[in-house]
Amino acid sequence: MVAITTPVDRDLRPDHARLIARTRQLLETGCDGIALFGTTGEGLSLSVDDRLTALDAVIAGGIDPARIIVSIGALPVPDVTRLCQHATDAGVDGVLLMPPCAFRDGITEDGTFQYFRTIVDRVARPALRLYLYHFPGISGVPVTPGVIRRLDERYPGTIAGVKDSGGDADYTQMLVRRFSHLSVFTGTEVDLPDLLATGLRGTICGLGNIMPRLLRAMVDAPTAYDRRRYLPLVLAGDAIVTRAPFIPSTKAVVAAELEDPEWRRVLPPMAELALVERQRLVVDFRRWDAGLPAECQSLDHAPPAYSEKVVSIRRA
Repeated sequence: MVAITTPVDRDLRPDHARLIARTRQLLETGCDGIALFGTTGEGLSLSVDDRLTALDAVIAGGIDPARIIVSIGALPVPDVTRLCQHATDAGVDGVLLMPPCAFRDGITEDGTFQYFRTIVDRVARPALRLYLYHFPGISGVPVTPGVIRRLDERYPGTIAGVKDSGGDADYTQMLVRRFSHLSVFTGTEVDLPDLLATGLRGTICGLGNIMPRLLRAMVDAPTAYDRRRYLPLVLAGDAIVTRAPFIPSTKAVVAAELEDPEWRRVLPPMAELALVERQRLVVDFRRWDAGLPAECQSLDHAPPAYSEKVVSIRRA
């Protein structure tokens, strides 16, 4: 699943038309689904009302809600509750929630458990499918096995799984083995080859925005050995796009691919890449993509089409 980046208009609100069009394109390219308003989607910088309206627009635009996971992170409990109820009532596959990222000191396992318990109890929806979001680099608070176990025992069937963006493959593998009845996703694409063989559900990833065909090929490879053959390609592409901050870099590649500069706009405190840096990034990424096997290329490398009139004038 792609942690889709969010296009925003000049008022810094989600651009519904562009978001719907890009979602369709990614699904047609082979992605199984999308995660809206996560870390890559700058969700914490969007208002609650804007996220509610954007989800409604995406579904009204023909996107199957069963192929959508919605990140509902926010600081106030009433905001999280509202986002969760709305997404659940819309019929999405599930909601993704990390502990709040403002208060880090002194938060215990019991406090983390109580936070998730409060949300589940207030949402009060039998259809709720909650994915616990472990991303201590952002939240500062880990989602530990103890917390997962307590929540799973208290709310059987409600806790759908875990997204692990901690970057520690051993930790992810431990979650897969200890909670084999839950769907465990990784946010670290390079861990896919080996972890899929142990029961990992898949990935919810930012790189899917710009290399969906390559990741599709890696996931579909029959064995861990076959999947590892794609790793050097993924790492090479990742090295290009992470030379600068990931979100503006990803949006720069998407903007170039779609020939739509509006896609470059990011939400403060993010900043767009400087012109020279952006141009180098796009050129290098296109060169990398063109060097992939044809079935793994996600960008259009067809030569530009010129009218006969233009060609003849140039020749003259």
